[in-house]
Amino acid sequence: MRREILSAIFCILMASTALGGQTCKVIPQVSPDNQDVAEKDARGLATVVKLNASPSKDTTGYLWEQTAGPAVTLSDPTAAQPTFSAPEVGPTGATLVFKLTASGCSPLQRESLTTTVNVKNVATNQAPIAAISVTPSAVYEGSQVTLDGSGSSDPDGNPLSYSWSQLSGPAVTLTTAGAGATFSAPSDVPFPNGTSLSFRLTVSDGSLTGSSDQIVNVLWVNDPPKAGLSCPDSVNEGAQVTLDGSGSTDSDDGIAGYNWSQVLGTPNATLPSYDQATAKSLTFDAPYLDSANDTMTFKLLVSDVGLLTDSRQCSVKVLDITAPVISDLPSDITAEATSAAGAEVSFTLPSARDNVDGNLAVACAPGSGSSFPLGTSTVTCSVSDTAHNGASGNFSVKVQDTTAPVVTPPSPVTKEATGPGTEVAIGTATATDAVGVKAITSDAPPTFPVGITMVTWSASDDAGNVGKATQSVTVQDTTAPVVTAPLAVVVEATAPLSPVAIGTATATDAVGVKGISNNAPALYPVGTTEVTWSADDQAGNVGTAKQIVTVKDTTAPVVTPPASVTVEATGPTMSVTFGTATASDAVGVTSLTNDAPSVFPVGTTVVTWTAKDAAGNTGTAAQSVTVKDTTAPTLNGVPKSLTLITGQAATYDPTATDLVDGTVAVVCTPASGSSFVLGTTAVSCSAKDAHGNGVTARFDVNVQYGFNGLLAPYDANKAYKIKSAIPLKWQFTNSNGAVLASAGAQPNVTIYHVSDSADTDAAITLDDAGASGLQYDSLTNTWQFNWKTTGLPAGIYNVYIQSDLTGQKSGPFPVKLVR
Repeated sequence: MRREILSAIFCILMASTALGGQTCKVIPQVSPDNQDVAEKDARGLATVVKLNASPSKDTTGYLWEQTAGPAVTLSDPTAAQPTFSAPEVGPTGATLVFKLTASGCSPLQRESLTTTVNVKNVATNQAPIAAISVTPSAVYEGSQVTLDGSGSSDPDGNPLSYSWSQLSGPAVTLTTAGAGATFSAPSDVPFPNGTSLSFRLTVSDGSLTGSSDQIVNVLWVNDPPKAGLSCPDSVNEGAQVTLDGSGSTDSDDGIAGYNWSQVLGTPNATLPSYDQATAKSLTFDAPYLDSANDTMTFKLLVSDVGLLTDSRQCSVKVLDITAPVISDLPSDITAEATSAAGAEVSFTLPSARDNVDGNLAVACAPGSGSSFPLGTSTVTCSVSDTAHNGASGNFSVKVQDTTAPVVTPPSPVTKEATGPGTEVAIGTATATDAVGVKAITSDAPPTFPVGITMVTWSASDDAGNVGKATQSVTVQDTTAPVVTAPLAVVVEATAPLSPVAIGTATATDAVGVKGISNNAPALYPVGTTEVTWSADDQAGNVGTAKQIVTVKDTTAPVVTPPASVTVEATGPTMSVTFGTATASDAVGVTSLTNDAPSVFPVGTTVVTWTAKDAAGNTGTAAQSVTVKDTTAPTLNGVPKSLTLITGQAATYDPTATDLVDGTVAVVCTPASGSSFVLGTTAVSCSAKDAHGNGVTARFDVNVQYGFNGLLAPYDANKAYKIKSAIPLKWQFTNSNGAVLASAGAQPNVTIYHVSDSADTDAAITLDDAGASGLQYDSLTNTWQFNWKTTGLPAGIYNVYIQSDLTGQKSGPFPVKLVR
């Protein structure tokens, strides 16, 4: 039953594991998918785009990779929701493609999908301008009012959509239809100032939006103010701009406040701080452009004491007066002339960037690859933006001639000498130069001596560069002197190297002999030496002849052997240091050998020494080497002593080893296995080798009684009272445990008091009970000693039984005494 339960549990676990594996499946999801975004937001900043993979199923790891479109940098490619800044794109926009790889589950799964982000261009699309008109111009309580946005426009001519909303004031119901909206003015405006309603029109071209706010004053008694605003149509970057609201009026109680704001840009102006009660105008510096957007729209909101308001807007165009910046202007260039006209020189055009137009092309004159004359020329690079702001930079191009002409000399000339000086026709060199050759000269002499003369040819150009090349002119004398060597010589060797008189050679030469020499050594070795005689002339021609010199050797070496050697044997054979012979020879000994064996046997061995010289002459001498054996064998395994129980056979098996003979026989008396009497018996063992060297060793065999301990009534675990008499009984046995008659054992009893787990130094004085003394029972072969314990202190005592016949001591046997 238990086995069936375990089997069922195992099956459930396996099924659970299988089901669990099927429920985990990685499913990547991106939300939203295929986004459309503008490259910049309303502030002109790059749009921050989020890629969202959080809805993915069973996913624990994310990896985002961009596979197409302008490259962007993800905040974290392994996050579920990385972000990036939209790139700047052209008028046609750009599509960015990203691949998401989601991973998770166990075993690990990976699944991928792609998503796109379409980035729309807004840099060239200007925001629409919202404009509102109100009918009637003066609104009284309960009257019907029309808000008209049809005056709105888009600078790019794109169609507009309209959205109306109320910003402030008592809520009214707006009825909208396209660019228009109507409502009924409230009938409960405050007295006497009435109220103001604020509305906003937002227009959109489908990408960018523009808005305008309109205040509708519902009159009771008070007339609203009239905002008056003027501003310049355009202004240079960095110049002062004045917004003039002094034309604002109020028919009742005057203007109470001025509120200034910029409602459209970029560029964005920095408005100064001002007092709203008195700020009829506002002056500030125009910003510098950083894009094609160049128009700013400002709004003035005026209010009267009755809190009625009115507003006006005006636009100012910022003019681009900032020139582009040229970068990477080439450094001054130095080039080598390639012809008399100069050289073609190429260079990398510099780059330029404008705050408004971005990257611009730079033009250089003369252009890259133009032909530049010898000397220094100036290259001017210039660029201008669409606002005709220009910038330029210069660098120089120097064309120089530093290359010497290339000289080609005439071919080398060789001629046989006709005298100390010989006339030679050497020809004429040629030369080439990119700019032109001015002159060619040489340093050739009128006549040439015997040998090689190097003629240097030189060519110069108009720049003073000189090229050179050399030509060899050889005047040769090729006839060697004739040499006559002395006759051959044969002599007997007097030393390894012998002096020999070889004579002198003679020589003749048509031009003249300069000298005669030979390669003869100062001393000659045994054998044949060939001497070469040489004669040379002034031209270095050498004539030779050979002479044979023979030195012979016919005398054998004289050998002196080492003294005879006698050593003690260390084995059947042994290595022996027997010295080294010496040998002498007029020419020299080439080898000295012997016929000695590697090891020597016991006895005398004759060693023959042989010396040879280079001529093959041989001398010999003899030496005797004697190995003697005077060392006795070594006994092994002889016991130091043996202790036996009577009846036990004594066995021993010593061996003997000899350095020369190896194992030799050992004789022991008495022999192993003999029976020994009680007491001590000496045994003698001896061995002798083949050369009569002998050795003897002795040991004692001590035969004792067997002892089975103290007999009852003794009990080692019992405590005996002091003053009692303790019977100590024992028997002696043989090696088989059989009790022996032991009347002659001569035993005695010794008892020690135990202190700190050890016997005291001196035995106690024994008092035998009833003066019975030591008794022996011949019927049972039992010994008994009655120990009287009167007067002893409590404690542990150790009892020992000793046989004086065999010298054996048995014990300790502990006895515990108590009071």
